[in-house]
Amino acid sequence: MRILHPASLDERPVWWRDVAEAHGRTVGGNPGWHEVVGMERDYQNASEYGLPGVWDEHPAEGPTPPRVAEALIPVLARHTRTADRCWFGLWEGYGRWDFSRFPTFETPYRGEVLLAGALSDAVSPVAWDEFAELPDLWWPQDRGWCVGGDVDLVSTYVGGSEALIEELLADGELETYRVAPGDPVY
Repeated sequence: MRILHPASLDERPVWWRDVAEAHGRTVGGNPGWHEVVGMERDYQNASEYGLPGVWDEHPAEGPTPPRVAEALIPVLARHTRTADRCWFGLWEGYGRWDFSRFPTFETPYRGEVLLAGALSDAVSPVAWDEFAELPDLWWPQDRGWCVGGDVDLVSTYVGGSEALIEELLADGELETYRVAPGDPVY
């Protein structure tokens, strides 16, 4: 399942389907932001591409944005027995933190710092710094689901039970789409 990071207008979240509609398009099952705004895939994400009154900032690239994470956490908590014992992977390339005392692990093309805590701790970095990055990867001790993102993506991906996916698809606070193996990753 894919959760789209919202665009924004005056720092308020704007859903992709609203941007697509304003551009005379519809959002398909697994859209790329470039398709929503009618640009080439490799266009530069710059606010001058905005549409007055609709959006002025493209979706946030990187880990799950705090607003999205805050909406996601209560849903995830209902689908694990270990919300108090979760693991997090944070890209070690964020230069402003000293991660030397933490264990690390590798994912394709990224080194990750391994952190642990309660599910609610996924958003704790913004308590110290409003611009802090959230973890790229989250999973509970019981492995009931996994949340994944990347510094170069404008979406967060969730794998889990069909009940979890159905609840996320029905959630009115998140713009979500079902994806399948082999679908493009944005």
